[in-house]
Amino acid sequence: MNCRERVIRTLRHEKSDIVPYHLDLTDEVYARLEEYYHDSDFFGKTGSHLAQERNESFTILSPTRFKDMFGVVWNREQEGDFGIVLDYILKDAEFGDYVFPKPDEKLIREKCQKLQQQTDKFRMYIIGFSLFERAWTLRSMTELLIDFKINPEFAGQLLDKIVEYNLAVVDIVSEYDIDCIFYGDDWGQQKGLIMGPALWREFIKPRLKRMYDRAKEYGMYVCQHSCGDIREVFPDLIELGLDAYNTFQPEIYNVGEMKKLYGDKITFYGGISTQRLLPMATPEEVKSETRRLLKLLGENGGYIVAPTHSIPNDVSTENILAFLEVVQNQ
Repeated sequence: MNCRERVIRTLRHEKSDIVPYHLDLTDEVYARLEEYYHDSDFFGKTGSHLAQERNESFTILSPTRFKDMFGVVWNREQEGDFGIVLDYILKDAEFGDYVFPKPDEKLIREKCQKLQQQTDKFRMYIIGFSLFERAWTLRSMTELLIDFKINPEFAGQLLDKIVEYNLAVVDIVSEYDIDCIFYGDDWGQQKGLIMGPALWREFIKPRLKRMYDRAKEYGMYVCQHSCGDIREVFPDLIELGLDAYNTFQPEIYNVGEMKKLYGDKITFYGGISTQRLLPMATPEEVKSETRRLLKLLGENGGYIVAPTHSIPNDVSTENILAFLEVVQNQ
């Protein structure tokens, strides 16, 4: 049984010989491990079950500033994160002369061709900042949340334009042998949804349906990333046909309870904390917790064991190796 077959079995809530796993790294940690292994191809030898490509392109403006494909300029002076928006493009609740981009078809095809070569892996095409996040990077978080209440027509139009972009990306990806569309979009805080469940259902849910349905029409699975506590809308996501949820933070969720409630309906992907466990625990504690989650969540499929986010630079090499030791020797 290869990696792809294991992931498909777990998405179908069927038991496989081992629980599928994935190692997700920030650029800084990737470079550190590359040096540690003295091997530029170390990642391909970790046994990670997922092959991923991101729908991103940037114009580098300076060592710490870059522009994304929607024209937003970011400052990345801080290490290990995406950065912060320097200036919001849509300062008022109108589009003015702003022109939404079209997908970079050449880049998408190059990435899909690269993914398609990973025949033994489960191939995921990632559309990050896929809705709410993309909207606030253009408008600002504060103004977008105000728009939900005061300028709902504009907010809806903004989200719809982002959806149309995403659907055009999915249409191109569908021409290749790709297994899954992964939508990244943070809705959660440490407790509860940023916009609350009512506004989520009004503005986010109907647009997610269009995005999920398009991927499903092409026979692809759907994975949704959201940091934070989104338990209030888990039934909605299941209703929409979501296959896998990432990042599944143990600081936020009682993972055993969530497995009992939803483990036969959705696959949890993550669970190994980058907030507390990996940066703060000993290697033995990392091993113990990884084993615990494998046993608790891996029964009858429905679990891909992985860090809850790309591993940042405050996680020791020893703790990463401890995680790998457990998952590689199930």
